[in-house]
Amino acid sequence: MYEINRCQIALFLDFDGTLVNFADDPESVTVSAELRSLLLDLQARLEGALAIISGRSIESLNSLLQLSQITLAGGHGAEWMLLGEYHAVHLNSAHYPIAVERLEKFARKYDLLTENKQHSFALHFRQQPQLKQQVDEFICEYIGPLDELRVIYGNCVREIQPIGMDKGKAVERFMRLEPFVGKKPVYIGDDTTDEDAFQWVNANQGVSYKVGKGMTAAQARLENVAAVTQFLRELANPH
Repeated sequence: MYEINRCQIALFLDFDGTLVNFADDPESVTVSAELRSLLLDLQARLEGALAIISGRSIESLNSLLQLSQITLAGGHGAEWMLLGEYHAVHLNSAHYPIAVERLEKFARKYDLLTENKQHSFALHFRQQPQLKQQVDEFICEYIGPLDELRVIYGNCVREIQPIGMDKGKAVERFMRLEPFVGKKPVYIGDDTTDEDAFQWVNANQGVSYKVGKGMTAAQARLENVAAVTQFLRELANPH
């Protein structure tokens, strides 16, 4: 574990696969009372410089966390809550509705779960992982050629979003604002969507942690959600 001066860091945390384990239905994940308490303790110790950065919507994060005082970024940074105020950027692509329609049709054919996150649209295949190749072939042929869109390859999920935002940009935005400005960024995440944040943090004298296995730009690793929880306990209670 890297030595971290707790008084001088800005802590950024992914949600799914980092703070909580995955579930077949994204809205059925469990947020324990211990995790809620731990996040509040960390926020106090870090003088407010803690944020959760997720591909989920702010609405979903608020519903699951029930911690209105925690800073959040949803939609991979397309929307955010800071000091009780909601903000969003408008991402636009003429091809986005076409891509959504195609993914919905594919999902109906194979009985897959879709999720409209307002700023992005996700196709989940966690319940049918054997369809991964078919999903990716479909996306390559019918979504890939569409302009002004990015495809996000996550853990048993494929997501589309108009270009212009990613988690690295979300971290960069927060780092220009109080209470994050002037602090050392520390980012913990588990998925390919976190790689943009890892790269930004690495280039800006921060520390990045990848949760689990796989190729990564992160500087260090934590084994799983339980290891993240223990890391956060130690950060919140140094003695």
